[in-house]
Parts: sequence; C-alpha cells; structure tokens
Amino acid sequence: MEDLVTFLRARLDRDEAVARACMSAAWKVAAGGTVRVDQAGEAALERSFVATAENEAYAEHVARMDPRRVLRQTAAQRRLLALYEKEQWARKRGVPGSGVLEDVLRGLAAQYSDHPAYRPEWA
Repeated sequence: MEDLVTFLRARLDRDEAVARACMSAAWKVAAGGTVRVDQAGEAALERSFVATAENEAYAEHVARMDPRRVLRQTAAQRRLLALYEKEQWARKRGVPGSGVLEDVLRGLAAQYSDHPAYRPEWA
C-alpha cells in the first residue's frame, strides 16, 4: 500500500500544479460552446478565453473542471490519504483498523488507471 500512497501523492501533486497554473477566476460557459474565465469588462473578455467545445454540454463539462474545483478535489483526497496514514500509524501500535481506507485509496487510484505507473493489483 505504500506504493499506492506514493502513486496517489504524485498524481495529486501534478493535478494541483496544473490547476494552480490555470488559476484565475471561475470558468463559465459562454455562447457558442466556449468556456471563459468569469471576469468583468471588455478587455477582460478578450483575455478570458479558455476553450471552445463541440457543443454546450461539452463546454459545461470543461467549465465544471475549473482549477478551483480541482484544487478542492485534491485537498479532499489528501485528507483521505492523511486518514489512511493515521490509521496505519495506529495499527502499528496495536489499535485495530477496519481496512476501509485501503479500499477508499484503491478507489481514488482507479481514476488514474490509464497512467503508466498504475498497477492492476490496486483495482
């Protein structure tokens, strides 16, 4: 499981770094299937373009993956990793644990199952 924790930390570090690099205001769906940064003013409109999608449903999906949401997700997943590590620390001292958090970490890792470092035994 230590390898799985290391794997998850590396993926979360990368997700967080990419989100921080894209951070500004929230992302919003605009007309014509475009996604823009939610900023006010005429000049801001020119600088606010994020992406164009094939249709509004795709644009909404892109906008929902806004960097702020990714940062909230990585923070929540880091809390789960911390809980797992606390449980492991307690287990080493004889406190019984349920093992549920191991299953939670395996579930978190599944979102990265297409990554080359992912191991099938974590499924």
